[in-house]
Amino acid sequence: MKRLLFLILYTPFILCSQNTQIDSLRLIVETSIDNYETAKTNLQIAKLHESIDLNKGMEYAHKSYKYRSNDSLLAETNNQLGRFHFFTGQLDSASYYFENTKQLLKKLDEEKRIAIVNISLGAVQLRQGNYNKTIKTLTESATYFEKTNDSLNAAKCYSNIASAFAELYNYKKAIEYSRKALEIFNALSLTQFQLITLPNLATQHYKSGDTIKAITFYDRAEKLALELNNKRSLSIIYNNLGDIYLHKDHQKAKLYLEKALQLKTELNLSAGVGITKNSLGIIELKKNNYKTAIIYFNQAAKQIKGAPLVSIYNNLKDSYKGLGNLSKALEYSEKSKALNDSILNTESQKSFIEIQTKYETEKKEKEILELQTENLKVNHKRKQNRNLFIGVLAILGISLLLIFMLLKNAKKKRIIIQQEFTIKNQKVTELLRSKELEGIDTILDAQEKERSKIAADLHDNLGSKVATLKLYLESYDNKEKFSSFYEKLKGLMDDTYNEIRSISKKKNFGAQISKGLIPSTKLIAQQISASKKIDIKVINVDVNERIENSLEIQVFRIIQELLTNIIKHANATEAIVQFSEHENVLNIIVEDNGKGFDINKTKSGIGLLNIEKRINKVDGELVIDSSKENGTTVIINIPL
Repeated sequence: MKRLLFLILYTPFILCSQNTQIDSLRLIVETSIDNYETAKTNLQIAKLHESIDLNKGMEYAHKSYKYRSNDSLLAETNNQLGRFHFFTGQLDSASYYFENTKQLLKKLDEEKRIAIVNISLGAVQLRQGNYNKTIKTLTESATYFEKTNDSLNAAKCYSNIASAFAELYNYKKAIEYSRKALEIFNALSLTQFQLITLPNLATQHYKSGDTIKAITFYDRAEKLALELNNKRSLSIIYNNLGDIYLHKDHQKAKLYLEKALQLKTELNLSAGVGITKNSLGIIELKKNNYKTAIIYFNQAAKQIKGAPLVSIYNNLKDSYKGLGNLSKALEYSEKSKALNDSILNTESQKSFIEIQTKYETEKKEKEILELQTENLKVNHKRKQNRNLFIGVLAILGISLLLIFMLLKNAKKKRIIIQQEFTIKNQKVTELLRSKELEGIDTILDAQEKERSKIAADLHDNLGSKVATLKLYLESYDNKEKFSSFYEKLKGLMDDTYNEIRSISKKKNFGAQISKGLIPSTKLIAQQISASKKIDIKVINVDVNERIENSLEIQVFRIIQELLTNIIKHANATEAIVQFSEHENVLNIIVEDNGKGFDINKTKSGIGLLNIEKRINKVDGELVIDSSKENGTTVIINIPL
């Protein structure tokens, strides 16, 4: 799921009617002769336009930006410009203006305002994919707000820290921080921030595997967004719902994604548009509409940065591979690997851990400092008992240390027991799977032996007797007396003998694997095609060397089963078996022009189950694409 995150910036509350205020403020600008008053009023108008018209609001903010004689006003203007650029997806510009704001506030020694701006800056860094910077920036703010007991702004930090954890795939921590934030927003009845946190929690539950909770939170978020008429939130909610159905219901997913794209285009949310186009591209890719998919992915790649771009490169690779353009596919595969390595390298993870440790350490230092202050007060009042107090404190510290060590050891033991239990379960599962495959192999081997025995009996016993009967018939002296009867009887004997030979060959074609996988497949195709009922072609693209014998046998049996299914069920007149090899993977495509079937409604038969088991045994992949009256395509990838 290519999730869209709701990010929290610091947002002042506007309590009055916006349109009435804007009209009043415009009148002040038109009549004012004081430059400071004009700049201040333009900034107020810009803020009111934030939820109405971002481009118009940016125009008024730039008018205020021209006034440079007051650092406090200039800091507010830089902050507002940063917000406008963030909402329009211009992240580098947003970062520039937020950093300018911090520098001006440092000159004014405004520690609280700096911490508030850090919330917005952290949101920008998160959207850019700079997750370590995000954690560092938000940690500074969270520490400040905890010291000053500012629960609201602390909750904003928690929400964006949760988003950073989610981007690093630590969904347990992400859910923990999101719930902390939501509890505060619920307690303060802040519906706008509830609307931000609910979809994030939904996404985090979905990524952790709990789809039911995810849909529940999205339903709550959608109702709240409709009540507030918040189009920006609705666009992201619809996008994420589209991603939930992306692999389950293409039609439903496309409906949600197109609604999201319409809203994001209307709101000029370029980064969000990119993510939505990527999801629409995935739908086209699954439909094998590779050219349309490539158009969507290229558009998305221009608008997205950070970790989501890795997924887009992989999608472009798959699209070009589907078109047969392997050079382009390789190019995007290398891009994906390089970007992924840069994000998840060891140093990045180490830096992240150090930042989190620093955050937890600062919290403990705060607690220790408060305890020390209290101890000093007690010591000042009771100097005569200082030695006793220190002794008690030392004993308490040692006891706490011992308790901590015991708890730590107990936790380690629990983890080891859980790991051992998991390993045992995995071993049992593998053993059952192995026994199941061995049973299937035994059945198939028995079938082939029985076929060979039947073929030998037909050829050696019944075939030889029919041949002898034919000789007796030909040696009969009075042929002329019943010539027409003789010719009919002779023709019938020839047909019977040829039919016995044909059945013998068909029953015994599984033994021909000794010639190699592709030659044996071609021989089967020739034998089946000789019936004139179906024409089977075998194409070898670039497989030049024989593969390991046991693997050849498994693959050959799979192809036999597929061709048998085509003959029995497909009513096809043509079929193609294609072999190719790429990056140590054997690719087999089996296509027919038969009647096809509905994959979602048709139950797998024994033949298909046997194929799936064999492919699992060789660690391969199986993809079946079919629909009624459009034939069937089976794609098999097997590592060599």
